[in-house]
Amino acid sequence: MLKTLKKMQKWLAAVIIAATIIPVVKAADLYDLRVFPEPASQTISFSGVISAADPFKQPIGKRARISGMLRSWLASSTVDIETEGASCSAVVQNGEFSGTIRPASISSFSISVGHEGQQLYFERFSFSEPIETVIVSDVDDTILVTEVTSRLKMVYNSLLKSSKNREPVIGTPELYKALASGTAGLHNPHFFYLSSSPAFLSRTLKTFLQTNGFPQGTLILKKSLTGGSHQQHKLGWLRTIAGRFPQMPMLLFGDSGEKDPQIYAEFAASLAKPGLIKAVVIHLVSDDEKHLQKLNEHAASFKKLGLPFIIWSDSETLCRELEKLGLLSHKGK
Repeated sequence: MLKTLKKMQKWLAAVIIAATIIPVVKAADLYDLRVFPEPASQTISFSGVISAADPFKQPIGKRARISGMLRSWLASSTVDIETEGASCSAVVQNGEFSGTIRPASISSFSISVGHEGQQLYFERFSFSEPIETVIVSDVDDTILVTEVTSRLKMVYNSLLKSSKNREPVIGTPELYKALASGTAGLHNPHFFYLSSSPAFLSRTLKTFLQTNGFPQGTLILKKSLTGGSHQQHKLGWLRTIAGRFPQMPMLLFGDSGEKDPQIYAEFAASLAKPGLIKAVVIHLVSDDEKHLQKLNEHAASFKKLGLPFIIWSDSETLCRELEKLGLLSHKGK
């Protein structure tokens, strides 16, 4: 492992040096596009993060992920958004843009993003309709093995591993597909994959989700590594999601490696009806004594709110717990 880390450090140093001598190509690149179905108005809300010049001529693989840390934001411009039967423009300011568009159907549509006559992004979406349940899931160490408790391992997994070689947390693809297909207590879910990973990793994470058969949903990342705290980012988006889908049952998935239990507890306590949260499900990533003691404290907080709190390390056990709560049908295991 030590040899691998040394190689990684040398490789990163070489990439950064190369970035200072390779001519800059003046081309924008769409890092991330978040898409939110709006059932009440039958529209789609979107927001995106877009960079300016690329320090590499044709970034692919590892170079693309490293280049994401080196690029600057597109200061000001416009992007063109197209879907079936509709189009619009959105103003870019400091690398961010947002807007609303009305596709022919919010359950099946495509989105194309263009800039100065060049298509930057295209994706086809297929969502449940009507949406009756919201499932919010963390990504790193909840469904994707990242090892965030070790910074060096996290960097290696996130930047140097191909998305095709990233490993899902055992049992999670099957579980999420079962939840998406229709459950005993939660119907027609929309998935939000809420992560503090920076936006330049969006392609990698979307490829991972698609490759492993996770249900399509809305991926929400931080704008950058330094764009606010992990807690503020997640808590803010949880409140935004709850505001967009009021009075809707929610199921929250996270892991014990960072602050997911604390964030979910604070979010639940802020709700007028915390009972809308059907369960908080936490993947156990460490069994040391201090770690478990902290989880027990969080369990007490959720108990006061009357919310089921599931800690799991084995997916079969997790499925049985969800079945007991009526959140997963026996056939969906």
